[in-house]
Formats: sequence, structure tokens, C-alpha cells
Amino acid sequence: MLGLILALVVEGRHWTRIRWDFEDEACGKAWQITSIGIVLAAVLIWLDGSRYTALPSLLSWLPALIIPMQFIQSYGMREAMPISVFSFLARRRRERSRRFGLIEETSSFNFGNALFAVTMVAASLGSKSSSALFLPGLLLLGGWMLMSKGHGRPLLLVPVLMLAGLMALGGRYALEKAEEWIGNSASQMRGNFDPNFVSTLIGTAGAIQQSEDIVWRLKPAEKSAPPRLLRTASFNNFLGANWRNQRLDNTDFTDLDTRLIGGEAYYLLGKNGSAQNPAALPHFTLRGTAAAESPLPLPGDSAMLRGFALDGVERNSFGTVRVFPKHPVIDGAVFWKGDTNPEMPPIENEDFQIPRSEREIIGITLTELGITPGRPLRDQLAILRTFFHRDFRYTRELTILQPNSRITGRSAINRFLTDSRAGHCEYFATSAVLLLRAGGIPARYATGFAVMERDAERGGYVIRGTHGHAWCRVWDQNAGIWIDFDPTPPDWLGSISHKPRLSQRFNDQIKRLREDFFLWRNRSENRIAVSLVMFMMGLAMTAFIVKRLWRSRRRVEAAHRATGYDGPVTRTPLHALEPRARKHLGERPPGEPFARWLARLRPVLSNKNTLDEAIALHQRQRFDPKPPLPADQERLAHLAAELEARLKGV
Repeated sequence: MLGLILALVVEGRHWTRIRWDFEDEACGKAWQITSIGIVLAAVLIWLDGSRYTALPSLLSWLPALIIPMQFIQSYGMREAMPISVFSFLARRRRERSRRFGLIEETSSFNFGNALFAVTMVAASLGSKSSSALFLPGLLLLGGWMLMSKGHGRPLLLVPVLMLAGLMALGGRYALEKAEEWIGNSASQMRGNFDPNFVSTLIGTAGAIQQSEDIVWRLKPAEKSAPPRLLRTASFNNFLGANWRNQRLDNTDFTDLDTRLIGGEAYYLLGKNGSAQNPAALPHFTLRGTAAAESPLPLPGDSAMLRGFALDGVERNSFGTVRVFPKHPVIDGAVFWKGDTNPEMPPIENEDFQIPRSEREIIGITLTELGITPGRPLRDQLAILRTFFHRDFRYTRELTILQPNSRITGRSAINRFLTDSRAGHCEYFATSAVLLLRAGGIPARYATGFAVMERDAERGGYVIRGTHGHAWCRVWDQNAGIWIDFDPTPPDWLGSISHKPRLSQRFNDQIKRLREDFFLWRNRSENRIAVSLVMFMMGLAMTAFIVKRLWRSRRRVEAAHRATGYDGPVTRTPLHALEPRARKHLGERPPGEPFARWLARLRPVLSNKNTLDEAIALHQRQRFDPKPPLPADQERLAHLAAELEARLKGV
């Protein structure tokens, strides 16, 4: 609808004689309004959505944003704008030349060409651009525009447009392949979430690289402590360097149940969640950017969710909770320390598995520690915690390479438990899971974040990519629940910088601003107020512009009445050609002779001699004191009819 209205505004110049004599100053103000509108739109689009879609969104709105410039040209007395309108330096140079009486040539620019190109680009970003008719339609419009400007002949344009179409198809295929390649590369670099598989750095040498950007922000309820670990997923099958789940499809996910408690809707994370009173549970708010199927970082004993704007939320049997947000930024409350776990009890054939390549070293280590199957869980955890904290060292500089087991027979985990005894959390968590399983206790590998950076200024906590962590989920048979066990030495917390660099602090402020503004603007109580304020501002600006245009129109008409020639004018058959010529040349500027203005049609017509002869006869009939000959009048009428027929076909 907006595009239709703007099209009527642009094309309305052909249906009305109303014009304004816009001077360079008015053109400059229109460009300033357009520039300010583009900047404000860019800022709002960037604040209000994903940074990956900001540029396409801005390009989609660009035709509407540059309408003020097209209005100036469509309804002005000039068919082009001076280049100085778009350049501050050019305007200053022109003003200086005028002060000193210097003559300076001014180049002009037809803004309609820019609007046409921008509109085609915006249309190419729309949902219909993938249809089979879009590219042919684009080429036809381009050819039509070139023909209307007199820049092409049909026989020459056809092969050129066909070549352009082939280039467009080739370019589109290349862009799709490039997007696919970049997407795959970025996916590998970002480590996109997969609920059934996680790749580790076990057996890889080099420094660990993690993003310092804020991922989530957490704020506990008043006088309550935050959870120490936020889990995103659990895995139960170790494959030498990676962890996966036995169930490798999405059928393992089910929608969470909802329940109204005290008039508010809650998502229940466990089977017994409905029996719990939210007022009796500690809670915290979680805020961050999320896409479809993003995992929600939650404590292991989470009970309920409230206030998240979601189209859906699902949980699998391993306790992974993924969301389908309504908006790019989500915010809500998480209730935890419930009497149930999101994940299901152990699976006998899956949560005790130990890879054949690790069985020997796991058995030797278990014997050295004096752990035998059947020993109480508390004792085993205490022994493992002491073992890893006392005899091992945490490091982010990895040196263990995964060797070829057929030659050396020693895996990366084997070397970690014997020779190196230094690694990062993935080594500790994996080793602990295998040792616990050998001791007869079901255990799983968990990934997520550690809550470790306090934001004292705002009374909450910041979770960054560098806070990514791995630990164990251990089955407590007596309590019938899974519990967290983190075997990594506590000195790993000191290896993460708690004082971000100046550039990172700036990025943090920008991210907070974007997320907070988005949530504020999209709250129902604020959305109406914001829309009303923007509507009133737009209405006031429109009224101001209409008032100024009305006054300008009346002044121009008064000037014509005061200085215009009101005597008799000799009319010839060529005057009837003016409405047709106006569609190609625009409105005739005040003071420009009709014959000189009509001569601009020469580039449009294939036979220029006809126009020249008609203008000569027209001038003779108007200004020659001798009466025109009947043959000349008949000839001019014939030429005018011929010219009108040709202009209809152009």
C-alpha cells in the first residue's frame, strides 16, 4: 500500500499542471531531510533487529526515504537537479563564485534514474524476487526506461537485455554458492548449536579462542544468589574427540506444558512442576538475543519459565530446552531449585558406555584412586575432585595432539591422564564422565556457561562467550535426580579476564542499548505510545510541508500574473503537441520560448528533420508579419500530427 501511494505521488506529475519553482536552497533542504531520514531509519532498523538483516531492511525502505528528492524534481520547473545540491563543498564553491561574479558550469543530475535503480534493488530483496517472472519483469522495466529516455532501439536492446539476464542468473548462482560457503564457514567458526552433537578440542593443539561478546545477561531476584552453571545441552556417547547423543533426530523434542498459576502462564520444565509454588522458588531474569531453535541456558534443576515471548519452547530427553522466539531479543524469568530435573533418568545401555580405546587407562586410573564399583557417590566425587584439583593444571594453551592409535595406541585422554595432566574443561569433564561410569555411576557430558562476571553497576551478571564451559551431570540414585559435578580446577576462573578492553566495553554498551531499546519499544504499553508520537510527528511535518508548498504555489502564480504577457498569442497546430511533449520533457520552465523547449525532443525522435521543419513553420506563422500561406498551414498541421503519432510510439 505504501509503495502504491508513493507511485501515485511520483506519477501524479503527468496528471496535474501544479508546479513549484524550487530553487537550489529548497533542493538542498530536501536533501538534508532525506539524509536525516536515512540516518534515523538506519539507526532504528539496527537497534530494532538483527545486524545481519539491517542492511537489506534499510535498502527495502530506501525508495520511500528518498521520495522528498523525487518530489522536488517531479513537481519542480527543472528536469534535473544541480550536483551541488548533494555536496557541501560544491555548494560552498558555488556561493563563492557568485560572490565574486565568477561563471561556473553546473552539472545536473536526473534523480528519477536513481529512484528507478533503488526501487529495483529494493524489489529484489522482497519475497517475490525468487519467482520465475521477477527477472523477466525486471529486464522489461529496464528496457522500457531506456526506451523512454531515448537511449535505445528495440532491435539493439533485445540482445543486450538477454545478455543482462544471463549475467543476472550467473551472478545469482554465484551469490547463492558464496552464501552457502560463507554460511558453512561461519557455522564452523561460531560452533552453531546442535542438540545431538558437539565437537571438542580434545586432541587439538593451539590456544583456545572464544568470543568476548555478551551472550546473555542474568539478574537474580533480590537477596538471592545466581546459579553457578547454566546448561545448554547434555551428551552421553563419547567418540574419541566428540560427544553425541544416541538419539540423532528431532523427534526426541516435545513441547513444554503450560499452566496458569496465580493468573500468570508458566512453562513447566518437569513432570512435577505443576505441583510447585513459584513464590517458594528462587528465580532470576534472563535477557539476550536468540534465533529459532536457540538453546536456553538453564540451571540443571530448573522448574519453570515465565514471561518469555515465544512461539514455542521444546525439551528433549537430555534436558536441552530450545526456544522459538517471537522477536530477536527475549527476556523472562527462570525459576529453579525445583524438585525435578528437565532430563529423564539414566538409560542403562547408554549412560555407562566407555570407548574401547579408553577402557585400559580408565581402569588403571580407577585402581590408583582406590575407587571400586558400588562405592558411594559422595566418596567417588570427593576423590575425583581432589585428584583433579591437586594433580592437574588448567590451561588454555593445548599441546596434546590426537595420535594415530594404530601406531601409538595412546589416545588424547590417555596422555592427559598420564603424561600431560594439563588441559581445559573438556578434558576434565570427559575424563570424569568416563571414570564415574567405570565406577558404576551414570554420568553425562554437559555444556553451557559459568556465571562468573558480576555487573555491579546494574546489579546483575554478564555471560560472555569466554564463559563457555563443560562439566558432568551425575545421577544421584538416592535423590533420584541429576546433579552437576565440575571437576575442572577452580583456578580456571582466574584465566578468564574480568576487565574487558575499552573496545569491548564499547561493544557491550552498544549491545545493551540495542536489546534494551528493542524490548522497551515492543512492550504493548509502549508500542501504542511510540506509534502515536511518530504519527503526530509525521502529521505535523506533512502539514508544515503542505502549507509551505501552498504558499509557494500562490507566490509563483502571482509572479506570473504580475510579469506575464497577457496580449494575444498566435497559436499554431504545433501548440497542440505540448501535452504530449510534456510527458517527455517535463513542465516548460517560465520564460523559455516554446520553440526552444520543443527542440529538446530531437534526441527522442528518429527523424529530426520533421521536427526542425515544423518548428521553422511554427516560428514563421507566429512572427512573420505576412499572412501565412494556406499550403504552409496545411503542411504544419500534417507535421504536427506526424510528430504526435511518433511521440505516442516512443
